[in-house]
Amino acid sequence: MKKSKKTLQELILNTLSRKKARKQEDIIEHIEILLQEYEDQERKIKPKYAINRSIKKMIDDNIVAEHETEQSSFLSLTSSGRQKLRTIKLNADNHLVSTTWDGYWRMVIVDIPESRKKDQDAIRYILKKAQFIQIKSSVWITPFPMEHMMINIKNDMNLHEDILILVTNKLDPSTEQLLAKKFEEAQTEKN
Repeated sequence: MKKSKKTLQELILNTLSRKKARKQEDIIEHIEILLQEYEDQERKIKPKYAINRSIKKMIDDNIVAEHETEQSSFLSLTSSGRQKLRTIKLNADNHLVSTTWDGYWRMVIVDIPESRKKDQDAIRYILKKAQFIQIKSSVWITPFPMEHMMINIKNDMNLHEDILILVTNKLDPSTEQLLAKKFEEAQTEKN
C-alpha cells in the first residue's frame, strides 16, 4: 500500500461511506488498524497524526463534514466527498461495474444551465471516466450498467431536472451497429 495522502484519504472516505456519520475517534482507530495490516515498514510519522491531518484537510476541502456534540465529534461525507469516492472507484483498475453488454443501452441527456458551469464540467468528467461516449452535444451513451451511479450523482448534485437517464434495449439496427463499433474502438484505444 502506498503511503500517500490520497491512499489515506481513500481509506477515510471508504470508512465514512458505510454509515451516515461516525465518531472521529472510531474512524482514526479503524484507519490505524488498517494501516498496521497493510504496512510492513516503520513509519516516520505516527499514523494517528497523519490521519488527523488528512481528516482536517478533508474538512477544509469540504469533502467531510464535522458535527460537534457534547460527547464527541462526528464525521460524515459531504456530497463532494461522495463524488470524490465515486471518482476514486471509477479510476480503480478493479471497479465492480460489469464491462460485458447485457443488451441494454444507458443514455444520459444532460442540460445543465451555463450558470452551473462547474457542475457541467464535473458531469462531463464523470461520464468520460465511466466510459460513456458522447453521441450528440448533450447526449451520452454506454452499454455498461451505470444507471444507478448516474441516478445517485443526479440526486447528490441536485440535478433532478437537468439530467435524464434512459435505459433501453430498442435502437434501430444501424444506430446500434454504429454504437457497437464506437465502443469497440474505444475499448481498443483504452487497452
